Amino acid sequence: MPKSTKKRPASKAKSKKPITDKRVSTPVVTGVQAAWRKKLDGAIRRKFLVVSMPKQTAPSHGVAIEQGYVVRERGKELRVRREANRYFLSARDRSGPSVIGQEIRITKGQFDKLWPFTQGQRISRIRHLMKLDRYRMKIDEFTGEHAPLRLAEVFFPNPEVSKSFKVPDFFGEEVTRRDEYQTAEMAIHGAPEPSGMCQLGILPYMFKDRKLHLLLVTSSSGNRWILPKGRQEPDMTPHEVAVMEAVEEAGVLGTLRHDLRTRCQMADGRFLQLYAMKISKLLKSWPEMNVRRRRLFPLSDALEMIGDPGVAKAVRRLCVAINK
Repeated sequence: MPKSTKKRPASKAKSKKPITDKRVSTPVVTGVQAAWRKKLDGAIRRKFLVVSMPKQTAPSHGVAIEQGYVVRERGKELRVRREANRYFLSARDRSGPSVIGQEIRITKGQFDKLWPFTQGQRISRIRHLMKLDRYRMKIDEFTGEHAPLRLAEVFFPNPEVSKSFKVPDFFGEEVTRRDEYQTAEMAIHGAPEPSGMCQLGILPYMFKDRKLHLLLVTSSSGNRWILPKGRQEPDMTPHEVAVMEAVEEAGVLGTLRHDLRTRCQMADGRFLQLYAMKISKLLKSWPEMNVRRRRLFPLSDALEMIGDPGVAKAVRRLCVAINK
């Protein structure tokens, strides 16, 4: 999917000057990073925005990484990556309950032949590996169009240790459960917008007489046809919020397609993370049935009814994938 050409707002709080944190160790040098990656497999991860870089993250200790996606569809992805003077081809399957992946080394020549196929789906960063207290941590400083975003991931041996972790002062908002901060999502859609600037929506669909139909609801004023949507809720994943909005606003139960989602900018300037849901049941009563109407429309009619051009384009992209 092509990136939006619209400029996105900065994705985090204003950056502060580097600070010294005694909990942070000296960064791991380039040659040791591969061994570190193997030790991090299977660990519990928490991800945070970084508002101020520790002084220990000297540029000379970081590793430049360029990554591009050759194919990304229905939860499966094929990507190429350059780390300093090493090159990799990776395949991942995220469609199941756990991520399955394989990675092989490739030559520079092979990388150069595959790289043009990643046009429009690339991301670059400087990676620092170090320790925070006794925990392993990586900090990514994103470059190019994703700058000045900075993310830290801390790795824990088990959930109990993760919950007891004391967040350092140079960390900002936790974004562990926010899909828009996944590397693949950012490669395609750009750096995420600030909290409060994004809504989560659902695209309920079903096939009638082998033709795709979409379910729309009226706005709270009753004068527009829209998709069920709402804001991110504390202690809920984006998927859970999307399902909740489907039930509350449209009275819909179904199967959320984790591999079918897209993002777009709405006419009011906010962004919409949109998930597809295959309808299994339409409830006879639901929380907002006295506030909203719902109706199934054939695809072409639904696209005409959606008044927001950005949302209509996003719906069209998802429907192409649904029809495959």
